[in-house]
Amino acid sequence: MKGLKNIGLFLLWTAILLTGCRDDKFNIEPQLYDVSIQLSLPDNYSGGSPENTTVRLINIDNQLESEGVTDANGQYTFHRVTAGTYRLSAGKKYPAAEARSYGSTLVTDRDILQNRKVSLNYSQADITVTGNADLGKQTLKESLAGLLVIKELYYTGSRTPAGKAYWSDQFVEIFNNSDNTIYLDSLYIASVYGASGNSTATSPTPFASIQDSVFLDFVWMIPGSGKDHPLQPGKAIVIAQDGMNHRDDPNGNPNSIDLSHADWETFLYRPDKQRDIDFAEVPNLTEIFASMQSTFDWIFNSYGTGIVIYRNYQPDDVHFVPRPNDTKGRTLMVVPAEWVLDGVEALASADAGAYHRIPYSIDAGFVYCDGNFNLQSCRRKIEQDHDGRIILTDTNNSSEDFEVIPFPTPGTFN
Repeated sequence: MKGLKNIGLFLLWTAILLTGCRDDKFNIEPQLYDVSIQLSLPDNYSGGSPENTTVRLINIDNQLESEGVTDANGQYTFHRVTAGTYRLSAGKKYPAAEARSYGSTLVTDRDILQNRKVSLNYSQADITVTGNADLGKQTLKESLAGLLVIKELYYTGSRTPAGKAYWSDQFVEIFNNSDNTIYLDSLYIASVYGASGNSTATSPTPFASIQDSVFLDFVWMIPGSGKDHPLQPGKAIVIAQDGMNHRDDPNGNPNSIDLSHADWETFLYRPDKQRDIDFAEVPNLTEIFASMQSTFDWIFNSYGTGIVIYRNYQPDDVHFVPRPNDTKGRTLMVVPAEWVLDGVEALASADAGAYHRIPYSIDAGFVYCDGNFNLQSCRRKIEQDHDGRIILTDTNNSSEDFEVIPFPTPGTFN
């Protein structure tokens, strides 16, 4: 019995000692590191400075963000960074006239008259921090802010009252962000080939390193003879997958949205096996190319899609390549990146940056929603409201330009 008492006293004193020492031994401060980068202007710039470039470092796991601006040498260091995986974005803007004075080769006289801006961006994903990290000297890439921009991209879809997945309510909205009327005749709208990163069973696009071209799996065009479809400044058009009131149509979903007032819809005419429904009240876009002829609708990946709008300036510069890992001889359409007026990269999650499909000169970042079939939508932020004339943010970086909203807003901001 005495031996048992001694053992009990020993265990009691051990517990007291451990409790008393817990604060000193177990509250260990995390290791903190520095992450540095130096940014430079494009090689063709003989003037200007990389100073005051905004740099952001985002933790993939918790989405905490740090922000700073570069010094006169384009350098910036983030201090007290915890170990983890990060993505970085950097950018600044010049008025078109100022950018041309520094050496920009993108700017035309018309761009200056239209008060366009040149965006300079750099983006890097999958930065692993396990110690002090120097990301080296990186070059900002220039691109012109769009006159026509994608205002909203709704791809997540919704669920029916029975809990079934519903994606026929997807849409894209295009906005005139300029001061002038723009004619939409022969404007192309296309989805970009590649997985969204929602599954490790899929691989990033094999075309990611080709930054001067865009690889498309669906292409549509607004018909017209040249001046049939004017779009006034500050106005938008909605392109629906199916132009119907999804809330009250027998084929729809009461939990969805009304797209019966869309400006255009996509309709796949397949006489041998017709499954798409043509809603006569909404005019159809012209189908230009479909990589997979067996599909019955223009369906966006509900975890994220890449969308571009462009003008076809030189038809002879369009070419086709085999669709990767395809045994049916299907192809992708390839167009020059310089034709693209605007693009939005939407991926599955914050850590899906390796799946980026659109050239970084078009979209240096990406946006993402919290899963799929949840009615979340991606909408461009408002930069300013000038006497009722809305101007949308456009830095050619969706990470900065877009926000995720809980419910789609086709044709409005409410």
